[in-house]
Amino acid sequence: MVNATVWVAIVLAFIACILAVVGGGEALANKVAREKGLYERLIGKELYRLFLDISPQEFFLLHILFLVMAIVISGIMIEDWTMGFIVGGVIGYVGPKMYLKRAWKKRIKDLDAQVEEAMIYMSNSFKANPALPDAIQDVVNSMGPPITQELSVLLKEYKLGTPLDAALINMQSRVPSRNLQLAVSALIIGRTVGGNIPKILEDIANTIRESFRLERVIDTQTAQGKMQAWVIGMMPIVVIVMFYLMDPELITPLFETIPGYGILAIAALLNLVGVVFILKIIRIQV
Repeated sequence: MVNATVWVAIVLAFIACILAVVGGGEALANKVAREKGLYERLIGKELYRLFLDISPQEFFLLHILFLVMAIVISGIMIEDWTMGFIVGGVIGYVGPKMYLKRAWKKRIKDLDAQVEEAMIYMSNSFKANPALPDAIQDVVNSMGPPITQELSVLLKEYKLGTPLDAALINMQSRVPSRNLQLAVSALIIGRTVGGNIPKILEDIANTIRESFRLERVIDTQTAQGKMQAWVIGMMPIVVIVMFYLMDPELITPLFETIPGYGILAIAALLNLVGVVFILKIIRIQV
């Protein structure tokens, strides 16, 4: 009887799907096309700023493939296709977006590390040939990505008629790199007031170098504080395990009674708040 009921439900669902496609198939197709177009536009911006050699359509197909593979692998590993569909769906949907986000953070970090060297190249080039576009071109010829990719876009805008200061501002707004924004701001101010450009570039390089030195010193000084935060965070778990090994009856009520659950919840919350406060206190921005 149960099997018959299941088959009837499957047949009715199949008929309902057919009627939905026949009755509103065009509207559904248009909605899917609109959503796909919006996805490709948003992803296209991410791919463009990362300079990835892949089209939004290709990335969309790879995203769908990754989603299907995540669902299948999760279903096989969990041995429950319902949970596998949920877990794999979340992983498959979020995974590619997290990849793009991490790739962008890494790109900004790599670009920050290249600005000092780029300023030195530009300063030396400007001394030989006092033309900022030529100095930027020398950096493009001498260094590697990602900074050369951003500077190449700047030079293309300049060659197409965009004023150099406007092209510099466009790059500054396009790339949220702290060191690059500092360098661009100093360059624009120096060009506006007629300062010594090579000296400005050297000062920028020295400032960035000193900033990196201070960051390393701060990381060294705060490493002990970070370790203490994690030790404090893990210590309650260690204490509970030790008490359980010494006398299980002493610690068991915490896991079997409502007051015990309340005590554990309050302790976990306070412990988490303490760790967060410690990490915030020792976090110093240069």
